[in-house]
Amino acid sequence: MKCTLSTLAVAALSAFFVSNADARGNFVPTTNLAGFKKPAPTTVDFDATNAEFALLSSSEVTKTPHSLKTRGGNSLITPAKINLSFYAELGWTISISIFMLLWLYSMKMYDSSPTDYVDKFPNFNKMVLRDGFCINPNPSGPSGLGTLKLCGIADALLIICSYFAYKDKLHIGKNRTIFFFCAGYTFLHGSLHFLEINGKGDIWNPNKSLWQNALSVGSLTLITAITPMGISDNFKQANKKGGLIIGITAWIAFVLLYIVGIKDMAYALTYINVTIFLSLFGSRTFLFKKDDPKRLKYYTGSSVLLTVLAVTANIVVMCIEPLVCKAWFASVGGHIWFDVTLWLMFMSVMALKED
Repeated sequence: MKCTLSTLAVAALSAFFVSNADARGNFVPTTNLAGFKKPAPTTVDFDATNAEFALLSSSEVTKTPHSLKTRGGNSLITPAKINLSFYAELGWTISISIFMLLWLYSMKMYDSSPTDYVDKFPNFNKMVLRDGFCINPNPSGPSGLGTLKLCGIADALLIICSYFAYKDKLHIGKNRTIFFFCAGYTFLHGSLHFLEINGKGDIWNPNKSLWQNALSVGSLTLITAITPMGISDNFKQANKKGGLIIGITAWIAFVLLYIVGIKDMAYALTYINVTIFLSLFGSRTFLFKKDDPKRLKYYTGSSVLLTVLAVTANIVVMCIEPLVCKAWFASVGGHIWFDVTLWLMFMSVMALKED
């Protein structure tokens, strides 16, 4: 019952995004926040020259719908929102980098001596290193929230409820593509949970047939194709060349690192999420200057703040899951909260109003 209530509550939050169509800011709550609206804004043409963009450093600006259009109800572009996106993306990149270093260190220590491994913060919990996720080891206990099957059920319910919440807005902008792409990814993710397909052993195993190894490596390669797509798109938004080549290079490097370095299939889904986040937000951090208004092209939802909060929530859950799983996180649901916040992050970039 707790799992059902939690899932319905999240579905209600998804519907909340739709109901607040007049929100200001691109990725978050639709209230007028201090510092996000000041008197006497100056109108700026966002197809204008760099000299006109310089106004951003000294005054509030109201966006004219040209190259940076009025999307998802986000009609007011201000230095506060641009700075928020910069510091958020910088924070995400640093957090994910630290997470990955801790993960690699913990895996090395655990593999070298499992019996002597120190199972406490800041090391990853043994349960996560062994199973790949934080799940409730006693699903019949008081919470009963942590089983992988319940994660799969939650993913399915979130997709279905969100479809009915957004079905009248799928024609807006890129909503249809965003929704069904995210739904497909989440359905695949949830299906692996529900069927409790949590691979063990090396992703490339000499004792397996060639087609089995090819299937494992091919699946990882296919899903992580989001990496070159995201990096290439960020380069286009920044009006810079070479994005596709850099994206493909990073993609191949990540796949090879997993095959040669990490190896264990139990970590595949976590690795996919970490590398995608690092590629998308890391490249944005280096491509866009702090006060570049083009960085807001990513925030196609109703509120910049809403998206920042949604992405932050997902990254926070991802980071705390392996660190405090044994202490308390497994007892309140464990990995299910990563799936929930991941879906909320996806929905936060859905536009709610016509351009």
